[in-house]
Amino acid sequence: MPTAYQAQRHAAAHLAQAEQSDLHEVPLRQHRAERVYLQANRRIKLRLRPPLFIIETVMRREQGHSTHIGLEVELGMTNVLDAVGQWTMHSGPLYQRLATAIRTAVVRGDLPPGTILPAERHMARMLAVGRSTVVGAYDLLRSDGVLESKQGSGTWVSGAERNSASKGGQPESLGRAALSENDTLIDLATASLPAVPAVREATAALRGDLFDQLLSQTGYSAVGLAELRRAVATMYSEEGLPTTPEQVLITTGDQQALSLLTQHLVETGDSVVLEDPTSPGMLDLLRHRAVTIRTTRSVASAGERPLLDLVNRASPALVYTITALGPEGLVSERDAILRLAKGLSGFEGAVIEDTSSRQLVWDDPPPYLASVVRDTTVFTVGSMSKLFWGGLRVGWIRGDENAIVRLSRAKARADLGTPVLSQVVSAWLLHRRAEIREGRQVEVRGRIEEATRIIAELLPEFEITPAAGAVALWLRMPRGASRPFAETARRRGVAIVPGDSLSADGASDAYIRVAIGGSPSIFEAGIRRLAAAWSEFDRTPAIALRPADPLV
Repeated sequence: MPTAYQAQRHAAAHLAQAEQSDLHEVPLRQHRAERVYLQANRRIKLRLRPPLFIIETVMRREQGHSTHIGLEVELGMTNVLDAVGQWTMHSGPLYQRLATAIRTAVVRGDLPPGTILPAERHMARMLAVGRSTVVGAYDLLRSDGVLESKQGSGTWVSGAERNSASKGGQPESLGRAALSENDTLIDLATASLPAVPAVREATAALRGDLFDQLLSQTGYSAVGLAELRRAVATMYSEEGLPTTPEQVLITTGDQQALSLLTQHLVETGDSVVLEDPTSPGMLDLLRHRAVTIRTTRSVASAGERPLLDLVNRASPALVYTITALGPEGLVSERDAILRLAKGLSGFEGAVIEDTSSRQLVWDDPPPYLASVVRDTTVFTVGSMSKLFWGGLRVGWIRGDENAIVRLSRAKARADLGTPVLSQVVSAWLLHRRAEIREGRQVEVRGRIEEATRIIAELLPEFEITPAAGAVALWLRMPRGASRPFAETARRRGVAIVPGDSLSADGASDAYIRVAIGGSPSIFEAGIRRLAAAWSEFDRTPAIALRPADPLV
């Protein structure tokens, strides 16, 4: 289903289309049982299916020759879940814990005065609790003056008039894909591995003349340390993608690489094509921009045809693909990449190929898209996180030299450069990547085999997608939706990633992602808690498993 943000942008785009057309009614988008229409030159309402239960009002007003779009967006369920966070970690009965979390969110400013809260039954469904829990929490907060309610107007935060325009921003996918250091849950959400032993060796090598030479410099470099740029260029060249150091920009992790590229490549009103599921970081970046997000199945799971068909229909400004070891843990076939390259020939937009996990692929990975495509702009993104260690916070962009220069200026405005010590360690590690990769792949294979055995034993109804080197497993739930199940799991003391956090339109809501980076004993304890959560969740169909309410 579309997010509030997507529907808002679709409305704006099609309103512009209506102005250029004699059509009175312009079809906006259809999602499952939902059909939304835009009435040209009229006030309209867009109704989205639960759990978002968002109503948007679009007004067209003319001032001279300009068209202005005013929007009123009611707070979506995902924003509330972000605001209350780990509400079950508070003390007391469930209704009291929820009330404490809402009160804390109000004090923190995450739910400002005037914010409309979800109806009790919607909140109960998504938190996988009984309606009485939400009723009790709301009653307690009303008695304390934190909330106000009025028949027909709902419930909102006290201190201002009911005002949906004061709501927070978009749901944060990235925050649900990794935990903070203060979390006390068993972490099966963060898809990363402990540092390889070579990281310790690399830091120990930072002494003597090399260290003195580094400390004598300013420590700022917008494009990155020359030695690291050469190491990245050498890696790409050895793997079949000829690259010069001038084609490489060092970034502060993969996320900054994606942020710089989206700023550089996407403008207001553009369309962007993503695979589903996809990177939570990329979703967060795009949800905060005035763009239309279009999704299709991944090349790794369905081949190149669905993506090419969507590109031909949507004419996007940007295509983002993870050809090896995306959230599903799959690897694209070589022939599929070759056909994709051929199909993209002459594409006027740009393509980002995210290769951050590529080094963990057990067998030979497919060719880099940039090495086989013609007449198409392709940026290749990578990082040190998956193979070596996420704590280094080092990534890179490989692209056209002129584009790299422009991107380096944007990076300089962002942070003046990636920390030099991390870059030096990264260069040292990349020179030894063949040996390190071999050991890491053996480690990951063992982790996947053990994790698969444990899941098959404790969650026999869950379908495991066979992984080819990933640091997380992609599981299909027997029934139900991933987000309320993830909330139930948190109450049982284990954090997982619901599939809809990795999906722009909810197509992956039947899946969860389980990370395997912890110790075997911790992983098994986490899966045991997950099994207990599933037993609880599966017993409460009236709360968590029933279908969404029909549109009214």
